[in-house]
Amino acid sequence: MTTFHSPPAIGSRTRREIDILSRPRMRGGTLLLVEDSRQTSDAIRQMFQGAGGRLRRADSLEAARRHLTLYAPDAVVVDLGLPDGSGLDLIAELQTRRPAIPLILAISGQPELETAALDAGADRFLAKPFLSVGEFRNMLAPIFFPVPQRQPHPGAARMTGSGLRDDLYLALELLARRDDEARREYALQFIAGLARSLGDIAMLDTLEDARAGGGDVALTLMLRKRLKEQPLI
Repeated sequence: MTTFHSPPAIGSRTRREIDILSRPRMRGGTLLLVEDSRQTSDAIRQMFQGAGGRLRRADSLEAARRHLTLYAPDAVVVDLGLPDGSGLDLIAELQTRRPAIPLILAISGQPELETAALDAGADRFLAKPFLSVGEFRNMLAPIFFPVPQRQPHPGAARMTGSGLRDDLYLALELLARRDDEARREYALQFIAGLARSLGDIAMLDTLEDARAGGGDVALTLMLRKRLKEQPLI
C-alpha cells in the first residue's frame, strides 16, 4: 500500500516552507517533472489537471539541467532513480539555485530513500505507486492547489495504454543493452517500479529471481508477455 508522507506540523516547518505557505496560489506557474517512466508521467499529468499551471517533463538528469537553464519552475518533482544518475544529486544542486525553487518533491518506488531525499534538500517525499489524487495534490499545495484535496481516488494513477506500452518497451531495451553492473541495476530498478505500479506480484517474483542470480531470460519473457497482453490502441 502506498505511503503518503504528509507535510510536517507548522511548528517544525523550515523558514522556507513557512514562506511557501504564506504565498498566494500561483495559477499559471510551471511544474518541472523529472521522471523517466512514461506511465508515471502520464499519471502525474492526469493528477495535475485543474492546477491552472503548466507541466514540463525531463526524462533524465541531463534533460532536467537543460530545462533549468531556460526557465525557473515554481516546483520540481524529482524521481530518485534516473538513467544517468541519482535524483538526489539534482535535489542537492537545486539547493544552490538562485532564485530558490519554492517546492521540491522527491518521488521513488523505494520508500526507504525518504530520509536521504529530505537530507539532500527535498521538502517532501512521496512513495510510488500513487493511489490518491488528493494526497498527490496536497503535496503540491499551496503552490498549485489552494486547499488540500481530501477525496482519495484508489487506483487513479494505475495507467494502461500507450504509457504502459512505452515503459514495457523501455524495460526490454534496458535489459538488452546493459553493458555493466550499474546499467543492469538501473534496468532492474526501473522494472521493479513498473511492477509495483501495476501490482504485478509475478513480475516482482521473477525480478527477485533475476537479482538472486537466476539470469534475465525469464524476466525478459515475462515483459514480452505483458507487452503482448496490452491492446494495440
